[in-house]
Amino acid sequence: MNHDVLEKTVLRPSTPAARSASAEVAVPPQIAKTPQRPGIRPDKPVRIAIVHDWLVTYAGAERVLEQIIACFPDADLFSLVDFLDDRTFVRGKPVTTSFIQKLPFARTKYRAWLPLMPLAIEQLDVSDYDVVISSSHAVAKGVLTGPDQVHISYVHSPIRYAWDLQHQYLKQSNLISGPRSALARMILHYIRNWDIRTSNSVDAFVANSAFIARRIKKVYQRDAQVIFPPVDVDAFSLNEQKEDFYLTASRMVPYKKIDLIVEAFAKMPQRRLVVIGDGPDMQKVRAKATPNVEIMGYQPFAVLHDRMRRAKAFVFAAEEDFGISVVEAQACGTPVIAYGKGGALETVRDLYEPRPTGMFFDEQSTDSIIAAVDDFDANSTRFSAADCRANAEQFSARHFRERFFEHVQQNVPALRSATLPACDAGAPVKLDGSPPSAQSAQAAASMRVLAIDQSGVLGGAELSLLEIVKTLRARIQVVLFDDGPFRVALGHAGVNADVLDSGALRHVRKQGGKLPKGQALKGLASLVRATAARARNADVIYANTQRAMVIGAVAGRLTRKPVVWHLRDIVSAEHFGRKQLAIIKWCAKFGLAHVIANSAASVRAFADLTNFDSKRIDVVFNGISDAPFEALRDVSQSVLRARLGLPEDAFLVGSFSRLARWKGQHVLLEAMLLNPKMHAVLVGAPLFGEDEYEAELQAFVATHDIGDRVHFLGFQHDIAACMCAVDVVAHSSITPEPFGRVIVEGMLAQRPVVAARAGGVIEIIEDGVDGLLCEPGDAFALAHTLTRLQSHASLRDRLVTAGYRTALQRFGTDNYVSGVERILKKVAGKA
Repeated sequence: MNHDVLEKTVLRPSTPAARSASAEVAVPPQIAKTPQRPGIRPDKPVRIAIVHDWLVTYAGAERVLEQIIACFPDADLFSLVDFLDDRTFVRGKPVTTSFIQKLPFARTKYRAWLPLMPLAIEQLDVSDYDVVISSSHAVAKGVLTGPDQVHISYVHSPIRYAWDLQHQYLKQSNLISGPRSALARMILHYIRNWDIRTSNSVDAFVANSAFIARRIKKVYQRDAQVIFPPVDVDAFSLNEQKEDFYLTASRMVPYKKIDLIVEAFAKMPQRRLVVIGDGPDMQKVRAKATPNVEIMGYQPFAVLHDRMRRAKAFVFAAEEDFGISVVEAQACGTPVIAYGKGGALETVRDLYEPRPTGMFFDEQSTDSIIAAVDDFDANSTRFSAADCRANAEQFSARHFRERFFEHVQQNVPALRSATLPACDAGAPVKLDGSPPSAQSAQAAASMRVLAIDQSGVLGGAELSLLEIVKTLRARIQVVLFDDGPFRVALGHAGVNADVLDSGALRHVRKQGGKLPKGQALKGLASLVRATAARARNADVIYANTQRAMVIGAVAGRLTRKPVVWHLRDIVSAEHFGRKQLAIIKWCAKFGLAHVIANSAASVRAFADLTNFDSKRIDVVFNGISDAPFEALRDVSQSVLRARLGLPEDAFLVGSFSRLARWKGQHVLLEAMLLNPKMHAVLVGAPLFGEDEYEAELQAFVATHDIGDRVHFLGFQHDIAACMCAVDVVAHSSITPEPFGRVIVEGMLAQRPVVAARAGGVIEIIEDGVDGLLCEPGDAFALAHTLTRLQSHASLRDRLVTAGYRTALQRFGTDNYVSGVERILKKVAGKA
């Protein structure tokens, strides 16, 4: 809708003279302008219809509906069916329903009439209304509207079971094969086609989270304004006195994964779990419960509120579009342990953020939940009930009403003089629609960067990119090939990342693995096209990781944009498979304009492989912020050890990396056998199918009976706290390391560092000055060096002082960011 034309029509009706003047200019039919929607007459009240999918209960979507009605109390209400017993939240309004209302078993089996729902919604007559607001998680957005009507659709989700969750839905419904399966697939195919077609009749989409906005973009190819759904924060009261039990509360349906949470706690008999809710999966959940798990079933609000206020933490395992219960728990001052996908990423502040309100686990598995609960216990003192409550306040119903009402006003000029109903008024929340400052505009005009990264997790490469983003936020657009905490961190840095589907790349590993074939190649092509579309407005493509580089090289060639790869690996047969090395070599010739390497060791391996022009390669050492370490200066080591469950008086040697054979944790364990007065602390988890190596380490510890001296902490968010808790940081990689971020972090933690003499490590440490070096894989040399450090406090102090100075002077974030920015500007300027 052209709002300027609409406003002119409303405010300045055409005069006879104007009509005469316009008639003198003939517009050829082939270039005639598209007729504009006539304005809503300002002298008449604006007629509004609200369309909801179905009214059978009071759940998340109905809470949104309740607040939409509060914004427009005179609107008329439409729905496929209306079987409400309590009509309080719809203010007793009559509801116009469809023919499904009178079909057999409609009250209890209304979902079974899904094939008829598209037809039914189209029979609801809203032609007499000026504005139509649909509240849709199924078919409500498909209501028929005319060219003179404004249709605004608040989308809780595109139809999940017709789109990305189709296969899960068919499996759970036992419709994998056979005639019924074929029929179900045909119906869902028909609904998908109908769903896309009807999206064209919506003038403005509103999504309940950035997660759903991305779904809308993927399915409908439309942008959506994000307005978080309302949470009745005022109904939940803050309680700072927590008791020793965990809580989960939800309707028991498969995707909520309540059974998974119960199964995890069944393996932790020392911890108590309370489960509130009912639904189809109740029997499955009860079957998995153990004595430490209390299944309470459905409970009234008062009971839910009481348990939520008193719980130690709220556990949430679903990939939810938003997750109202997560916010409700925080409103009670209760931190959250949540699956790190979907809307939870937007409502929970993780440990790496200031004033955290919870933490995430990475997989929907019992082991991942158990590890997260262990991690939570170790860090429980870092969560504040007041911080949780403050975070929840931003999702209040008042904020929703103000933002949604303002959004409707922006799309309906005739309502711009209207005010929110007096009973719901509050301090207005200003939307961020103001023009950028002159400085930002000038910066944006100087260089536009498209940064691409394959990961959603916060690894070393992602933390390094985050520093770049903080400086170039006015000039950078970020594209990720996976969702996760990294996207949330980027959002807090002021950059909203686009997340593209990376299904074609998920099984491609450095060491080999199957390359994309068949359907996966189509997905790969789609990924390239989506990246290329975003690159057209950029001056340079900045690929932060290896798989991102492959996509970027092709996209850059298609769009004639220069591609800069930030090389963070040693591209040799020790780290990469033969096929992956061939792809890197091809990309270097085909689509790379420049390479930034994190060490000279990385440069040498890349040059040997590709014969790339040395004038187009620069070394920029990673920059690492000292802020997380400075924040712990006044925290004693004993407090940190108690938080992590480590012995207070032992001499602790810490290893900080994912559990992988080439990282050499087994070398450190072998060194422990040679010095019975030391303890090893292993911080990290296996990734990329390396679980067998973790099992080998555990077996080694058990075989040699050193379990009391080896502490497996798993994945930890707060690396700074873990490093400050140990006495020495050990780097034991048995193959050359591209850089060695943990070495610099150890220096910033003011701990002496012992590292393997290979790769980029020797560019960081000057042996005997700011650290000590050992031969890679030599457990005897490592044990000897560690014993030397344990025996000589003066040596430790001297290495700590010099190491801290080295970390600040050579590996600070300012030098790193300015170096990368200089190269990007140079490459963009040449282009």
